[in-house]
Amino acid sequence: MKILKFILKAIALIALLITLFIFVSGKTYLFKTLAYNFVGIDDLDLFETRTVKTSNPIEWPTSINYNKKPISEKLETTLKQYESIAFLVMKNDSVLNEYYWDGYNDSSLTNSFSMAKSFISVLTGIALKDGKIKSLDQKVGDFIPEFKNGNRSKLTIRHLLTMSAALSWEESYINPLGPTTEAYYGDDLTGLILKQDVVDEPGKKFKYQSGVSQLLAMVVENATGEKVADYASKKLWQPLNAVHDAQWSLDKKEGTEKAYCCFYSNARDFARIGSLYLHKGNWKGTQ
Repeated sequence: MKILKFILKAIALIALLITLFIFVSGKTYLFKTLAYNFVGIDDLDLFETRTVKTSNPIEWPTSINYNKKPISEKLETTLKQYESIAFLVMKNDSVLNEYYWDGYNDSSLTNSFSMAKSFISVLTGIALKDGKIKSLDQKVGDFIPEFKNGNRSKLTIRHLLTMSAALSWEESYINPLGPTTEAYYGDDLTGLILKQDVVDEPGKKFKYQSGVSQLLAMVVENATGEKVADYASKKLWQPLNAVHDAQWSLDKKEGTEKAYCCFYSNARDFARIGSLYLHKGNWKGTQ
């Protein structure tokens, strides 16, 4: 009994010390981190969102060979091993194979995670085409005043697109105190990004950093004068005739899109981005 009381007191003390640390450090996002633990594809309801709206939805046609050739036992075993919930094969702009598991279907919205980085790249190209951005070599500081001075003044949009910005961002998925965790669970993405410095010569070395894509989204937003989700609705999701509205997770109510991740859609509508790339940016005759 004494040992049990000691253990309970120790647990209570540890919990108190953790709570005090969180409040003193100001890292209150850690409460969410502890509550939700690991991130997942079904985190949509954990955060505020902004809708990426569609219009004039058009379903994909299905191939005359739709699901006639089943996937191999080996592939199915591998997909289940990695806890896949959707498997979709497109051929000649038609659905050839399609399988779902664990209660998911062709309408289920799940987290894109880092696919969203490519969506931001697409939106950057559209903003360039629209004349909102003059050149990929235009300085980031032209759109974000905090990046006009010091090493940060060297950053260009091209550096962000090529992940060669050399930010001080630590891309760690296990460090609860790191910026990647704070970006996901915190409520001030803009403030977090504005803290980042440039610690090396930009353009010299590829280094994968989610903060770079978030900074690029800030450039797109300031260049276009529109929220990223709104611009994506008008310039991407609606022209692609997506069937379902998508959702983009925010850092807080009416806040900033988590542009480096957290675009929620389904396999069929995600495939529209793949098709757009395969056709070199052309969708049904429109570039």
